[in-house]
Amino acid sequence: MIDFDPRFTLKPLDEFIAQTSDPKHRAILDNYKQHLLAEIAGDVDAIMATQAPEPQYHFYGAGVGDTGPKGQQEVRAFYQNIFDQGYNKLRYDTDRFIVQDHALFHEGDMHIVFPGSALLEMGMEIGNPDGHYVFSYRQAAVFHYDADGICTGEDTYSDGPPTPERVRELSREEIATLPPNV
Repeated sequence: MIDFDPRFTLKPLDEFIAQTSDPKHRAILDNYKQHLLAEIAGDVDAIMATQAPEPQYHFYGAGVGDTGPKGQQEVRAFYQNIFDQGYNKLRYDTDRFIVQDHALFHEGDMHIVFPGSALLEMGMEIGNPDGHYVFSYRQAAVFHYDADGICTGEDTYSDGPPTPERVRELSREEIATLPPNV
């Protein structure tokens, strides 16, 4: 069973922030935390406020090269689609963070909840269209930052996209742990 209480996602980040004394690194980590909170809340304006004017996203792992959105409009549309489809509920079990003056690296196991309707829209055949499904995968990401600690983009690497074999329907107990708006 996976508990989707956001505190599990935030705990390793908060611990890393508490150990970080460099003000520039703390600014980067605070920006990333605001990004995570906005994503979980489904707040597109708040997530875009963590971004530079023309962020550049690079996603790898689908076997087709870079599939990430580029620029303000594409990145906003990317997040708006996630929020509209309802798959912004997640748990990220982060194994490590590495922060430098212009980048944050993190890696771990990501668990994203997809409503059955969103998976159907993606062309995936599932058993219960009214159910909620979890897609768990390994991820590593580099978030890039400007001199002011604002995110200019991200490079995300995963072990592949969701497929019917890689999702499982959530139990009632797991659904009860999801943040509001599911």
